[in-house]
Amino acid sequence: MAQVKNDDAIIESISSKKIKCFVTGKLRANTPEERIRQDFARTLVHVYGYELKDLDVEFKIKMGRARKKADIVIFQHGKEHIQENIQIIIEAKREDIKASDKKDGVDQLKSYCAASIKCKFGVWIGNEKIVYKINENRDFISVPDIPRFGDSEIPIPTKNDLKPAINLKQTFKRIHNYIYVNQGLPKDGSFEELQKLIFCKVYDEQYSSSLKFYILPEESTRDFRNRIDTLFENVKRRYQYIFKDNEKIILKDNVLEYIVSELHNYSFLNTTVDIKGEAYQEIIGSNLRGDRGEFFTPRNVTYAATEMLLSLFDKDQLTSPGSMKILDPALGTGGFLISSITLIKSILEERNLNSSLLRDNLKEIATNNLYGIDFNPFLVKVAQMNMVMHGDGSSNIFQANSLESPKKWDSDARRNLKFGTFDVVLTNPPFGAEIKIDDNEILEQYDLIFKGTENRRSAIPPEQLFIERCLDFLKPGGYLGIVLPDSILSNPGLTWIREYIFEETYLIASVDLPKETFQPHTGTQTSILILKKKQEIEKRINDDYDVFMALPKFVGINSRGLPLYKQTPDGQNMLDENGRLIINDSLPLVVESFKQWIKDKGWV
Repeated sequence: MAQVKNDDAIIESISSKKIKCFVTGKLRANTPEERIRQDFARTLVHVYGYELKDLDVEFKIKMGRARKKADIVIFQHGKEHIQENIQIIIEAKREDIKASDKKDGVDQLKSYCAASIKCKFGVWIGNEKIVYKINENRDFISVPDIPRFGDSEIPIPTKNDLKPAINLKQTFKRIHNYIYVNQGLPKDGSFEELQKLIFCKVYDEQYSSSLKFYILPEESTRDFRNRIDTLFENVKRRYQYIFKDNEKIILKDNVLEYIVSELHNYSFLNTTVDIKGEAYQEIIGSNLRGDRGEFFTPRNVTYAATEMLLSLFDKDQLTSPGSMKILDPALGTGGFLISSITLIKSILEERNLNSSLLRDNLKEIATNNLYGIDFNPFLVKVAQMNMVMHGDGSSNIFQANSLESPKKWDSDARRNLKFGTFDVVLTNPPFGAEIKIDDNEILEQYDLIFKGTENRRSAIPPEQLFIERCLDFLKPGGYLGIVLPDSILSNPGLTWIREYIFEETYLIASVDLPKETFQPHTGTQTSILILKKKQEIEKRINDDYDVFMALPKFVGINSRGLPLYKQTPDGQNMLDENGRLIINDSLPLVVESFKQWIKDKGWV
């Protein structure tokens, strides 16, 4: 490990094959098992509240003549790190190891605990989390969780006890796997059941005077089940537009208990956007693989596009309920709307509002200003869940085909999604040569079928139609932020669509994204365009004007879709002040450059 100077700050650097141990600060081999161990060590400190000085890794447990290394050991607070003072032992395993494995399964954990006479709890964590309490007779009793620091048992939690998650992705993977294996549901059914419980968790944090979403070791299954079922009934009443009256939580008792035990320590509302977003992509990605061109926009791209576009507006307008309307007509999981909520929240936080007032203001803004449409009912529910977890606005998410005539939409969508009423449209429409729209009833709505041709076009890729449809939704003078394939910008055969764009809009900015942006799904080159819809009189004026252009070199992933980290000239990975790898992403610099550009022009 070395230190390098970067932008006047001292940053550590390590080999890409190494990972810095959270507990000891030493370098360890960067393996799947090690990553699980490090994530759980952070969770023990940041979520459960244990002090770093009371933890050790690979502590040698004396077992007769042999000494075996335990992955993580927690000692009695402030006591010497000797075997007699161990209170909790954790064994972390890579995801392909099963708990029943003879060598690395729970029996290994039990042997370490049995050899440590004061050990009270044992945790086996890998593709699932298994927790044991060791009683006075040294029997191993399965329990939902270990106690937090300072507790000998698991008490009923309060809202103040809840902590932001460190890695929801791993937690969701374990839960999704557990449902699939133990409930016998297909993957989409597993997701729907998990979704119900996520809604219960968020509702509990938002509305319950005292928490209901928890599980205690000694309580009866009947009492636990009734409490969670009652919570879900409240969820259904609150979100009638998401859940049907007859919907129930159909999970077996043991599966329900497992999920609640995995989630009950976390505050979903206070967990960062990136951590929640990564977790969503994990569970959504296993249910949807882009069969309809649905490659989800990376969070850093949605955030960059959203921040650039919204920087064109006054902060008071962005934070005034009903003062402006933002739409994503190809919603997916809701990334652009979540980025909008995140930016609005950051503005509210600058005003030093108390937490309840901030939450209420954010909810009112989201409910009045943010709208979304998607054709896929699965994604509609995903986006609604995403919105609820980030502040709400979920009632403005509609299931419809944006490209169809509004006459085909249901009455709620027609009432809320009128053409010419939105100030901002942000979207990444599905794209791909293999998906073309050839339905005449859809095509006849669009001017593009006649643009640049003597013969009416019989089929057009959806991303091209989405350009016109987005402009339909916008007010004159409104702004469009859209991710499009570079073929639209450079293909000689598509001059007609570029002419249409310049006739109908001002091009404010063009950001040519790296070819890795949508890997590993597709290598299609794409750009972010920010456009301003012209007034009718402006369409007759051909003035020259400046355009912001950028070619970011890095987008945080490599050609295989794996994280790309900042490195020193000699190939060492850089670490931030918290000892974490630094993603190599040029987009934040593009955003700051754009902000300075519009400031220099006097637009803000």
